[in-house]
Amino acid sequence: MRSSSLILAEAALRLGSVRLAARETRQPSSTCSLALRRLEEELSVTLARRNTDGLALTLEGRRALPGLARLAAGLRALQGCGPGAVPERPLTLETLFRVAEALRQGSIRTAARQLGIGQPQLSRQLALVESVLGQGLATRSDAGLATSPEGHRFEAQVAALEADWRALCDPGQGAAPVRARHPVSIGTVLPATPEGDLARMLGGLIRRLTESHALNFTLVATLAEDLLNGLDTGRFDCVFLDARLRDRYYSQIELRRSQVALCGLPAGLVRAGAMIEPAVLRKLLETHPLVLQSRRSGLRQRAEAFFDAHLGPDWRGAARVLEIDALPIIVNVLAGGGFVSVLPEHVGGSNFVGRHVILPDAYDQRLMLTWRHSGRARRIADLIAQDLAEN
Repeated sequence: MRSSSLILAEAALRLGSVRLAARETRQPSSTCSLALRRLEEELSVTLARRNTDGLALTLEGRRALPGLARLAAGLRALQGCGPGAVPERPLTLETLFRVAEALRQGSIRTAARQLGIGQPQLSRQLALVESVLGQGLATRSDAGLATSPEGHRFEAQVAALEADWRALCDPGQGAAPVRARHPVSIGTVLPATPEGDLARMLGGLIRRLTESHALNFTLVATLAEDLLNGLDTGRFDCVFLDARLRDRYYSQIELRRSQVALCGLPAGLVRAGAMIEPAVLRKLLETHPLVLQSRRSGLRQRAEAFFDAHLGPDWRGAARVLEIDALPIIVNVLAGGGFVSVLPEHVGGSNFVGRHVILPDAYDQRLMLTWRHSGRARRIADLIAQDLAEN
């Protein structure tokens, strides 16, 4: 969260108007409005209702305003801004907190290790803060950091800012990563089978996080299109998606990969372990309906990428494509013969022994933990990723 965004958002809430905040800070109204929206996303709460008369603060907004006012005043004082001014070179809270930690530890190496970041990154952030503030905070040597008098003042100022920020993020719960009283809502692509990797992984995840963090969960298994809509509307905090997104509004972590297979082949069409020849593949698509999931599914995208690479984009004109999203139904369609599909290998291999071909690793299905940018969603994603890495 940038210092300028916090200052602009505080002005808008205090004055009850984005327009008045823009006038006081001499910033565009659109910039003030965006700052308020970013703060709401970071806190995962609605601070004000927009109406024709300006802003009507919610209960959360009225609760947050005193702490937000202290934060804005503290950031102005830290960066040498007068009342109503916005820093010309705003710093992020994360950068300030990290540099203060390095000064407390007296060592960039120790602080970087505790923060889980690289030493060069933390060194650059220390240099940036010193440049913006126009003063040296510490002297570097082989023994570590020797904090200057200015550095001690900086450390105390940032400690007060950090306390106010953490209270604002999680009132009454210190630095807890997620508010236990707010249910965590997770969406996921439909597991192929109750015994599959995804179903087992999600079952274990819910059990562990419920027992260790006392969180309330809502878990919904649905289609990829519904998952993305749910992220956009706030229905889901995070989703497990089987496709990589090229969208700056989302963040993703790859959790695992699994092989996929072309299934439902006539017996004896391909030798075990061999790849199907392009001419044979084209003839197969001309004579057998191809059953695929809808276009937003990762499995469909991997299948189309395989056919594009081996047959060229004109294969769609020769193939008869049927769309079915439920994998168990696709398996039953293929069971009677005469249809083909691309399925996860653990499903296709067990159901179509001798009648499937595993596709190259380049077409593996990917399971991605996905969320939109907000403080709450990022904290939940970090919690999930840490649990899965440890288990």
